[in-house]
Amino acid sequence: MENRLATILTLQSKGNCVYPEGIFLSQRKHLASGINREDDNSFFTALIVFTLQQLEKYFPEGEVKLVEEIKTQAQKAFPLYKSKKVEYTYNFWRTEKNAHFPNGKLFSKFAHFTLADDADCTALIYLARGYSGEEIIHLREKLVYHSGLPVKVSNNTLPHYRNLKLYSTWFGKYIPIETDVCVIANLLYLFFESKAVLNEYDADCIKFICSVINNNEHKTQPFRVAPYYPKTSVIIYHVARLLTVANHPDLQNLKAKLKTDILEKLSGKNHPMERIILNTSLIWLGETKNIEELEMPENTDFPWFIAGMLTSINNPLANWLAPSSLFHIQFYCEAYMKTLFLEYKILKDNLIPHP
Repeated sequence: MENRLATILTLQSKGNCVYPEGIFLSQRKHLASGINREDDNSFFTALIVFTLQQLEKYFPEGEVKLVEEIKTQAQKAFPLYKSKKVEYTYNFWRTEKNAHFPNGKLFSKFAHFTLADDADCTALIYLARGYSGEEIIHLREKLVYHSGLPVKVSNNTLPHYRNLKLYSTWFGKYIPIETDVCVIANLLYLFFESKAVLNEYDADCIKFICSVINNNEHKTQPFRVAPYYPKTSVIIYHVARLLTVANHPDLQNLKAKLKTDILEKLSGKNHPMERIILNTSLIWLGETKNIEELEMPENTDFPWFIAGMLTSINNPLANWLAPSSLFHIQFYCEAYMKTLFLEYKILKDNLIPHP
């Protein structure tokens, strides 16, 4: 295990011309054009630190020191992604001028393609670095403000959810309100962990998650309910992780349905990384009998999320074309794949009874 943690640590930048110190190496790819760029972002680093922190109680002293080293290095980098205008939000890319689309040859040249701060990175960085009660209050106020702006709801959102009070993925003032069930799950994880009192937006977000799972939209309409995480296995993983901290009865009532969905999914063909996160999800849901014995796959080339080029364009043609991979940028991170396997392995070894 120590060697595996050490391997993850070797994928964390010590500071060079491509990555700031503390950031984990990752790539963005557009498969149709063959474009493959090193991508300096806050997202995967926050995810890795957050995940390792949840496992820290299972590590012996030697591994805890490695986790603390990884976390310490990451903390140095997070301020580079903090908003220059708003104290409580973070961006996917560094917020200095011309840092968007790092190592790009086209989009990086135009300020028009600069990303707004986003709810997902902000929630994950809070979970990775810690937060104060004041920060949670201000973040929720900003989420409510942006989700209530007089802008259109994205056409990607299914019609029966457009009247719910749901948090938007983006903090951009003129960006259509985009809803993603995995982003919402990450936000709710933060609010349940911080023991924040639920508001009407949180209540509608819980309704949204429950409806998506109970109506099988995570299987039949993954791109419409999770445009940034449009894989059934990844959606299940996010919701199962939320249930480890969310004591809300409606969410807890999803457990049996999720277990059935996972076993159904595992009966078919899946990427090795999908099998890992589905087994982890089963463990989180309290399953002890159907956990597979898995090894770290050689193939870690699994896109954890995508950036859809057309989801924020509100016209029928864009709406029809948006699910096509031709219009997706996919994001990869070897270190996070290794972290996901480590998560599965540690939870299996510690929570599953041995014969």
